[in-house]
Amino acid sequence: LLALILAVILASTAFAATDKVVSIWTAQGTNASASVASDGYQTAQVTVWAVSGSPDGTVRIYSQAPSGAPLVLLATYATPSAVKTFRGPAGTGIVVTLTGNTTGTVGAVAVLK
Repeated sequence: LLALILAVILASTAFAATDKVVSIWTAQGTNASASVASDGYQTAQVTVWAVSGSPDGTVRIYSQAPSGAPLVLLATYATPSAVKTFRGPAGTGIVVTLTGNTTGTVGAVAVLK
C-alpha cells in the first residue's frame, strides 16, 4: 500500500512538472498580439487581468491551426478589469490579442498542460 501511494505521488509530480507557464504580458496598454506555441500539450489555460487602471480594450484568444489555416476564435473578454480565465484545447498554438485599449494595462499568462 505504501509503495502504491508513493507511486501515485511520484506520478502526479512528474505530470505537474510537464506543465509550461508562459508570461504573455506583464502590463500591456496598447494593441498587441502574442503567439504561444503549444504543440505537444493537451490543454491551454489563459488568464487575463487588469494590472493597472480600468482597461477598456478587448482581449481575444485564438487557436492557431497548422499549415497557415485561419485563426479560430476561442474566447473574447471585453474590458478585462476582472480576472478572466479561458480553458480549452491547446492545439498547435494559441494567439492572444489586445485591441482598442485606451486606459489601464492588462496582464496575461498561459499555462500549457
